[in-house]
Amino acid sequence: MTMPRWDLWRRELYLWTLTLTGAALPLAWLLWTPGQALSVAAGALLGLANLHLLGRSAFRMVEAPPRDLEDARRPRFAPLMALVRWPLAALATAFVLWYMAGQPEGLAVGVSLAFLGFVIAGLRSAPADEEIDD
Repeated sequence: MTMPRWDLWRRELYLWTLTLTGAALPLAWLLWTPGQALSVAAGALLGLANLHLLGRSAFRMVEAPPRDLEDARRPRFAPLMALVRWPLAALATAFVLWYMAGQPEGLAVGVSLAFLGFVIAGLRSAPADEEIDD
């Protein structure tokens, strides 16, 4: 089984996240408030950034030759970024909720849309049905 290329997968991730968010923004604007629509957009942006970094790291790890994985065991910059990514995501979430007119529900909807785009990108960029040996 072959892995899809990162550029194809990333394109699908952006396409589906932006499509789903574009469809949800007018609904949030009409059904809730303009502040909710803004928080949906901010949540989608936060989720997209976080899932982009996660996907890029996963593709690098899977595509790396075994020799590079041995080199990766040595402490470098990557473990520091892994430790910093979650606090930065938490601070960005707090910023959206505290300083913007965003609501937690809209932020959760936006992050959920980004996650749904992540799942659809994985499904669409997967190789065609392959025969499974029993």
